[in-house]
Amino acid sequence: MKKIVDVSGYGHSGKTAISEFLKDYENVFTFPSHVEFELFRVQGGLLDLYLSIYFSWNLIRTRVRIIEFKKLIRRIGIVQNKFNPSTLWNASGHGYNQYFNGKFIEISNEFIEGLIQVKQRSFWPYDSLSDSKLKLFLGKIRAKLFKKLILTEIYYTDKSQFLKHTSKYIHKLFNEVGAPNQTHVVLNNTFEPYSPTRCIEMVENSFSIIVDRDPRDIYASMINSQDVFVPSFEDYKNADELKKKMVGFDDINQFISRYRILKNNVIDDNNPSVLRIRYEDFILDHYEVANKIHKHIGLDNLKKNKSTVFNVNDSKKNVGIWKKYKNLPEIIQIEKDLAEYCYQD
Repeated sequence: MKKIVDVSGYGHSGKTAISEFLKDYENVFTFPSHVEFELFRVQGGLLDLYLSIYFSWNLIRTRVRIIEFKKLIRRIGIVQNKFNPSTLWNASGHGYNQYFNGKFIEISNEFIEGLIQVKQRSFWPYDSLSDSKLKLFLGKIRAKLFKKLILTEIYYTDKSQFLKHTSKYIHKLFNEVGAPNQTHVVLNNTFEPYSPTRCIEMVENSFSIIVDRDPRDIYASMINSQDVFVPSFEDYKNADELKKKMVGFDDINQFISRYRILKNNVIDDNNPSVLRIRYEDFILDHYEVANKIHKHIGLDNLKKNKSTVFNVNDSKKNVGIWKKYKNLPEIIQIEKDLAEYCYQD
């Protein structure tokens, strides 16, 4: 059984360095750098199923989440093809089918059908709560004209089977990726840093690495791109603008509020499968922190690929950038309002 490892952060917090570091080992499989496996965190995904089936079972929400999941796997699974116009309005652009030997949709459909223990046609008024105005109106007319119950298919699931069934599904998917010798699958932002335990519960043999970074450096790194080392895959048109909008760079109060809200929503339950590290420690005390990572994910074969990507000396340029701008009002305000998150070397 492969080890599933998620590396996540809080937006420009340095997780890429850890992902690139792990990518260099021959026993590690990673997707292309731009791919984030989002099946857990997006609306209608596995976390929504978890909450409605396992955490707080409810027949109404379960049906909604199952329908949403079926739509989701098609939307993120279909690969866009300009010669097949239907894919252009059905595909989100994720194109996951291409990464799983063309089996992402097939395996996902098997999973969701396997979750359903009983299908029953019954009177079900709850769909009208989210129907469009037109559909709601037509439904009322239909009920008046035909004077009979309108039946809907509803789904019964067994919460006691959910975790085992979901874990089997995820491992079946990842059996379709990588070479036989690749014992580890490294993902980006799949479990997220806020409550990774819920995702870990769903996947046997899974681990989370969460990367934190000095908020002063997060801000300062966007003042002048010449000050920082940028991986080649992040060097594209509008990349700077995208990052600035993501972290609220243009409004320092928004930047600080956003950062604090993200941190306030973290649930740290001391799960041994979760490793929280500082980006600064990973770079400045690299060998010690690298050994912690190896031990945490059970990476025993430390043989690297012939061509490697990560260079710790490149990343050293990204530590302490804020010192160049230490008298800037925005940096001073971050030090004051987010003092507990600033790195103390």
